Amino acid sequence: MTQTPQPPGLQPERTRLAWQRTAIALAIGALVYARVEAAALSWVGWFLALAGAAVGIWIGIRSSHRYRHALRQVEAKGQLADGVLPLVTSLVVTVAGLTVVLVTIITAVRP
Repeated sequence: MTQTPQPPGLQPERTRLAWQRTAIALAIGALVYARVEAAALSWVGWFLALAGAAVGIWIGIRSSHRYRHALRQVEAKGQLADGVLPLVTSLVVTVAGLTVVLVTIITAVRP
């Protein structure tokens, strides 16, 4: 059985769609965080939520640029994109997780 090769643009397109879903989830998660924890942290909670939403928007924009670069490189058989996007995403998620743990500890200690 012979398999026909896929067009060279499908993998970068699937990756772009995955990064767009990640960006949307991060931005919405940051706004949900603001809704849940704003009372405990006042303006700091809103600042962190807006920063998370801004990073989510940045990831969405960067993923679009990354897709165009990857598509050109696949067609030209060149080097693919760097690892900045996964690094930023993992750092934001780590900081968000640590912030939630810190908020939980602070609110548990307060009378």
